[in-house]
Amino acid sequence: MKEIKILAILAVIVGVIYWGVEPLAHSVFHPPKAPADYQFSDLKDLQVSLQGNAEKGKTLVEENCAGCHNTKTPENELKARNANGVMGPDLDTMGYLYAPEFLSAFLKDPLKATLLQEKLKGKEDLYQMSALAGSLDDQQIADIIAYLTSIAPKTMGDREVFVDACSRCHDIKYDGINGVKGIKVATPSNFLQEYLGAPAPDLSTMFRSKGEHYLALFINDPQKMLPGASMPRIGLTKQAEAQVIAYMESIADAKKQERESLGVKIILFCIVMAFIAYLWKRKIWKDLH
Repeated sequence: MKEIKILAILAVIVGVIYWGVEPLAHSVFHPPKAPADYQFSDLKDLQVSLQGNAEKGKTLVEENCAGCHNTKTPENELKARNANGVMGPDLDTMGYLYAPEFLSAFLKDPLKATLLQEKLKGKEDLYQMSALAGSLDDQQIADIIAYLTSIAPKTMGDREVFVDACSRCHDIKYDGINGVKGIKVATPSNFLQEYLGAPAPDLSTMFRSKGEHYLALFINDPQKMLPGASMPRIGLTKQAEAQVIAYMESIADAKKQERESLGVKIILFCIVMAFIAYLWKRKIWKDLH
């Protein structure tokens, strides 16, 4: 009976620490943040809600975007772009990856949408897309978004989403992603450092160090989680962001399923051994008691 009481006291102490002290300490060091905003409400004054025409949008893309962007970029073309320090993303998956609320605001004011206006103050020309600001009216923006939506795939794999959304700046060397499509064509680190102030890190183990909750908020709005962060806001949809995080988890924690399965077995083993130890202790000390 005495042992049961000691066990109960220990259980209470561990419970208080696990469900009381630890969450309290966590809340002090990491104050709660507002939930991710996939409507990008702070850009409401830039967003366009007009009905777009995909055919007209195609013409506008050919006239205004094709100089830097393709809808399917061959690898030799990617290498050529990399030589000039320009890494314009393909447009064929943008309608899948990016929220229309973000895209319309981005086409109207790229620096404000990406939250780069303060970081690039006085050197806006370093960001090529800044020249687009004010060059399109609302109907043209709606037409371009209608076109991008019309050519977007209905589904994409997690790795495909990561490659198209992140690998222009970030590597995942654990999976052989060292630039778009596995070739060394990511935007050069010195170019990134020049206009963002810091090189982009390899993301192979980022999920293990930051976790799902932090990454979801950071990808949605880097400045909310890390004021002054070099990374621009990229405007992914909730679905695309979840796929990026799922892919990062699959690389950083590839043994998760095996580890969790083994963890249950170890706990059961410890319970059995504790019971045997208890019976052994009672046998050894029964004469003394």
